[in-house]
Amino acid sequence: MNLLLCFICSWFLVATVNASQMYFQLENDVTFGEDGNYSNGMILGWENTAISSEIKTNNAIVNWQQSLLFSQKNTLKTWGLKVCQRMWTPNEIKLEEAQPHDRPYAGFLAFEQHAALYSTEIAQKNWLALGIIGPASGTEQLQGSIHKLLGASTPLGWQYQVENIMTLQLGYEVDYLLFRDLAPFNSQWEISTFNHNTLGNFRSDINVGMTFRWGANLEQSFGRLSNHFGHVGDLVSVAEQYSLLFFSRLQAGYRFNDLTFDGKLPYSSKVEFNPFRVSAEIGSSYYFAGGSVTWSFNFYNKEYHTDNKNWHGYGLLQFTWKI
Repeated sequence: MNLLLCFICSWFLVATVNASQMYFQLENDVTFGEDGNYSNGMILGWENTAISSEIKTNNAIVNWQQSLLFSQKNTLKTWGLKVCQRMWTPNEIKLEEAQPHDRPYAGFLAFEQHAALYSTEIAQKNWLALGIIGPASGTEQLQGSIHKLLGASTPLGWQYQVENIMTLQLGYEVDYLLFRDLAPFNSQWEISTFNHNTLGNFRSDINVGMTFRWGANLEQSFGRLSNHFGHVGDLVSVAEQYSLLFFSRLQAGYRFNDLTFDGKLPYSSKVEFNPFRVSAEIGSSYYFAGGSVTWSFNFYNKEYHTDNKNWHGYGLLQFTWKI
């Protein structure tokens, strides 16, 4: 764990030497009055200013990761880093005993690097992540502190959380523009499709979906939105200042494994996760000089068969700034 933290700190130190955009993102289900399933997520990330894909760089790891993307003409390339923490809880957090028929407590901490190719009609991104699920992720302490600060019920079942295991994840996403046209107020609207897949011992899944955007200079920011958790492309450098962007996304997919259910537990769980995934997001961003703020509502279908709720949701608040 200490080795992972040292690695994270050293990479972010290198990144900020030529940094372009930093961002902080908070996700929480309190927006919908819930306190169960996917409960909270926090992300701190960075993405470099995009440059021509013809320009050579000296970062061997980044060059290798970008070489895994399919070749494109007339593109910009970039890379970025992020550290994130996520937590999942049963629907009832006031019980001190194990809940074999509800999802287990699970906390996850990960460090991730991505590479991207952007153009006006096609965008590609891939991710490589190293993480840990279990008590070493520190999510029990985080949730306890947040609930104490808000005066909410203290979670009582973290002693039954998924046990420690290191994780390795790969991800890939490609966006294709289907249609873009002019709209009122000197704006544009567009519809695109995407394919997002992940492979690893934390989660493996395949997904397809559609994205709708309405705003200014959309061709300059195509592909910056992503269905990958916590990914934020460098929109500050390309978005029109003092402008609004409205967006929505719809996705369907199939999940093959999920360590938040499949991980080792100190009790016998009767829960089976639901492999069929459906999710949606609707939100808006405001871009100002040197930064942006984004708010969105997110919805997803139940992740395990015995869940008594068919749908869940959470809110997202995100800040980006130039450095």
